[in-house]
Amino acid sequence: MTDLLATDRAAPGLGTVLGPHLHQVLAACRPHIGRAARVAACTGGNVSHVFRLHGEAGTVIVKVRGRRFAGVAHIATDPALISVEHRALTLHHGLMPDLFPKVLAFLPDAHAMVMTDVFPDGRTWRAHLDQRAATPEECSRLGNALARIHRTTAALPPLRDGDGDDLFRAEHAYGYCLRACGHRALDEACRRLDALPGRQLILGDACPKNLSLTAGRAAFVDLDNVHHGAPLFDLGYLLAHLVLHHVTRPSLQYPLVAALLDAYALSGPAWPWHTDDLLATVTAGVLLYRLEARTVPYPATAPPATSDRLRYILRRLLDAGPFTVPDLLAAAGPVTA
Repeated sequence: MTDLLATDRAAPGLGTVLGPHLHQVLAACRPHIGRAARVAACTGGNVSHVFRLHGEAGTVIVKVRGRRFAGVAHIATDPALISVEHRALTLHHGLMPDLFPKVLAFLPDAHAMVMTDVFPDGRTWRAHLDQRAATPEECSRLGNALARIHRTTAALPPLRDGDGDDLFRAEHAYGYCLRACGHRALDEACRRLDALPGRQLILGDACPKNLSLTAGRAAFVDLDNVHHGAPLFDLGYLLAHLVLHHVTRPSLQYPLVAALLDAYALSGPAWPWHTDDLLATVTAGVLLYRLEARTVPYPATAPPATSDRLRYILRRLLDAGPFTVPDLLAAAGPVTA
């Protein structure tokens, strides 16, 4: 999702994306914002087209899924899959209305949703991290929120019928992400994740571009990757992005990581994260996925030479065998030297 473009020249894009369904979607927005006065495209998402509509009475978010990924045009997709995200948002908002947007209207023929805007300043956490470092308080808040989500959704059934959730996990969470780098240690990590007890609904794409941490709260968006899996995948995914956005600030990495993981462990299932080699391996795999960007691009967070050194360090760690999160941070710390 999500940050506003510098101009509103993308407004015609809403009509292009929606075609004959434009007036139907605008009518669904009107009870919540009045007459739409301005449309701005949101950036950062790869699957759906996302717009922020401004009206005299407020703003809403309109999300539209097409036949190809919005940010990766060579990947075909079924636009009807937006119904799965609709179910995920309905479930998550119903259980935790303070953490997730509310679906105000679902228009299946248009493959579109109208949602509340949960970004008070119109900016993602990614946008803030591009300008400043995270704070321990933010990381603690995030760890608490993720633990609460996992605790609250633990008993929910899969979103997809039959073996659809298993296929989605294999193709998206594993295929596009962990297995994309082609390392045997990451293939083994996928096997170990599937063997963990307590598989449940997880977010699948918990990263800074899908988060708001403004005004002392936390909010999560982009639930099109929600699936049945291991909560540790979510934690490693988020942890990898925290490390990635602080590659050029190595002295901050351990305090921020510890704030995130300590808060998660305190609010959720207690476990010694310092010695969990699977968490460290998943984190390294997600880092490689973002750095090598073979399929799904992620805007750079460090100069190319720094990123290349980090890639080398991560592959060397994976080659060497089991390692922990502190090992990973110690190895990545000198990457800018």
